[in-house]
Amino acid sequence: MDALIMAGGKGTRLEENVEKPILNICGKPMIDYVIDSLLKSEIKKIYVAVSNHTPKTKEYLEKKYCANQNYNQKVNIICTSGTDYVDDLNECIEFFKEPFLILSSDIPTIKTKVINSIINEYLIVNNSCNRIESFCVVTKHEDYVGTPSFDMGGYIPLGINILTPKYGEQIETLHVVKDIIVNVNTLSDKKLVETLINKVVE
Repeated sequence: MDALIMAGGKGTRLEENVEKPILNICGKPMIDYVIDSLLKSEIKKIYVAVSNHTPKTKEYLEKKYCANQNYNQKVNIICTSGTDYVDDLNECIEFFKEPFLILSSDIPTIKTKVINSIINEYLIVNNSCNRIESFCVVTKHEDYVGTPSFDMGGYIPLGINILTPKYGEQIETLHVVKDIIVNVNTLSDKKLVETLINKVVE
């Protein structure tokens, strides 16, 4: 399975004068945490969707990954219009022939073992019913430790999905996880994930 990281949004809620994907988290750009976990996972290729809202992110990725022989066959950049999340996602679909994993660039606490477990669970469930088109990863509202963007009937979406490469509405299945995954939407979220990351390092 291949993966797509969405990294083209404006990130206006963060109120920081920096592009959200390259926000400094414990000494390195936030998107690096997501890419590092993907590189160690079962994912084959990584695509990163950037836009005119994130030119410095594109430049950073080109220098660190695309120009590096160790990564240039695995990490690829897709330039989108930056209209909105859905339109940018639709512009990326043509790059995928099979179901693919989508992650937002603002989840630095995502771990490789969680990525692998999500993929494996998707394969198990899909093989049993063969009708899954959209696999939406969520956590229960009471288990979420950050500032939620919105609530889906008591569940908080974590910015992680597995989609079928087709346009239009897709049949959605929720997958609930208990792992601590925080979307960095505010400065308080940033402080929280830095505390969580530092605890792991210690």
